[in-house]
Amino acid sequence: MRARDIMALIILVVVAFGGQLMRGEDATPRAPAPDSPRRPAPEHPGSGAWDAETRDWVQGAPSRNPNRSSPFASIPRESVVDIPRQRSSGVGTAFAVGPGAWITARHVIDGCDDIGVQFEPRKAIKVANVRLHKNADVALLQTRRASDPFEIAEAAAAGEDGYMVGFPGGSPGAVHARMIGETTLREQGRYRTRERANVWAERSRIPDRFGSLGGLSGGPVFDGQGRILGAVLAEEPRRGRIIAAKTSTLRDLVTEKVSGAPGVSFTGNSYPQTARTLITGLRVARVLCRVR
Repeated sequence: MRARDIMALIILVVVAFGGQLMRGEDATPRAPAPDSPRRPAPEHPGSGAWDAETRDWVQGAPSRNPNRSSPFASIPRESVVDIPRQRSSGVGTAFAVGPGAWITARHVIDGCDDIGVQFEPRKAIKVANVRLHKNADVALLQTRRASDPFEIAEAAAAGEDGYMVGFPGGSPGAVHARMIGETTLREQGRYRTRERANVWAERSRIPDRFGSLGGLSGGPVFDGQGRILGAVLAEEPRRGRIIAAKTSTLRDLVTEKVSGAPGVSFTGNSYPQTARTLITGLRVARVLCRVR
C-alpha cells in the first residue's frame, strides 16, 4: 500500500468510526427484537504506539458499568444480527495467533477494498491474505510483520472472568467481564453465519467511555493467565453484555499451537496495566477497513 493510500485510509477511518456500532461498524440489530445484540511490563521498543493514550492506565482505576447484567438474567436462545448490504469504512481489533497471523471478526474486514493492521501511529501494513471461517463471524489475517502470539485456552466456563482488550470507538480500551452462558449467534444480510457463542456480562472498563463498544470487534478475550478464551463479536449495550466466539471456533482457523504467554496476567484491578502492555507492545492491534 502506498504512503498516500495509507494516509487516506487512516483519515477515512478516523472520520468513519464515530458513532458506529460494533457490528463491523456498519450494522444494526434486527428490529424490533430487543434481545438482538448490536455490533462490540516492557514497552514495544521504539514504536511509541498508543503510549500517550494509555499512560494514565498505570495509575487509573477501571469504572463499573452501570448497566451490568445480573448473572441470573435470562439469555435468549438465539441472537440475530442484520448485516447491511452496503459496506462502509471502519475499524476493529485483531490479536496475534501465529507468525504474521491475526484473528479478527469477519464483519470487521468483510467487503473492504483495503485492509490494514496498524503498527505505528500513522502507519499500517496491508493484509496479504484473508481466510474466513465457513460458518462463524471470525477471520484469519496474514501480514508480513509478526508479533508474539497468544495461546488459545480450553473452553470458557460459566462464572469465569474474562478480559477484553482492543479499540472501542477506535481508541485503546479494555473491559472486565464474567461469562454467564451461551447463545446461538445468527447473522444475515451481506453474508450468513450461525454459531454457538459465549455471553459475557460486563463488570468494568477503562477508560470510562460508557456506551457502545464499537471497534472492540475481533478483540481477544483473555483468562487470568493471558490465554485466549474467545474473540469479541457483538454486544447488547442495554444489558451490558458482550457476545464472543468460542475457543473451538478459533481453533478451526488456527492450525499452529502456541504454548504459554510468559509474564501476562490479569486481575479485576490490574487488568488496565496488562492491557496497556499488550496494546503498546502491538500484540493487540487496530484493524483498518477502507471502502473506496
